[in-house]
Amino acid sequence: MLSYSKLWLCLLIALLGCSYRTVVDAQVYSLGSCPGVNVVSNFDVDKYTGKWYENRSYFAIFQIGLDCITAEYTKSDTGVTVKNEGTKKILRTKSIVTGTARQLEAPNGKLGVTFASIPFAPADAPYWVLGTDYTSYAVVWSCTNRAFFNSQIAWILTRDQFPSTDTINTALAVLAANGISQNPLKTTTQNNC
Repeated sequence: MLSYSKLWLCLLIALLGCSYRTVVDAQVYSLGSCPGVNVVSNFDVDKYTGKWYENRSYFAIFQIGLDCITAEYTKSDTGVTVKNEGTKKILRTKSIVTGTARQLEAPNGKLGVTFASIPFAPADAPYWVLGTDYTSYAVVWSCTNRAFFNSQIAWILTRDQFPSTDTINTALAVLAANGISQNPLKTTTQNNC
C-alpha cells in the first residue's frame, strides 16, 4: 500500500505527464476545470496596441531569470504582432520572443497567442483580457484545461514603467471581481532597465 506522501508524488507525476506542454503554459495549477471569468466585452485592438510594462505576474518558467519585462503589440495584416522582451538578470542582455495574437471571439477580449519559436508552445494559447482602460492598466489571464486540473497564469500590465498605487489597485480589483487569486502574483523588477 502506498503511503500518503508517495500517493501525492504519484499524483504529481501523473499530472505533469498528462501534458508535456504544461511546462510552457503556466505554473499555477488547480484541480477541476478553468473557472468562469468575465473578459472585456468590446475589446478595441487598436487602443490596446503599443508598449506595456509587466508590473506583476504569476511565476512562469519561460520568464525565469528575467526582469524589465515588456510586451509590445503592433497591428499587422494577419492580426497582432507580439514582442515580449526582458533583460537577463545576470548577463544584462536582452531576451526577445516574438509571436502573433488574434481575436478568437471578436469583439470580446478573448485572444489566442502563438509563439512558433518556443518548443511545445501551443497555438492560440489563451490570452484573455479581463480588464483594461487602454491608457494605464490591463489585466490578462490564461487558463488551460488538462485531464482533471487546469493551469493558470495572470499578468498585470501597465503603460507606465512605475505606475501609481491607484492604477495597481484598479487592476487588482479586476482579479478579485473574477475570483482569481492574487497570492501567486510576484512584482516584476523594472529598475535599472
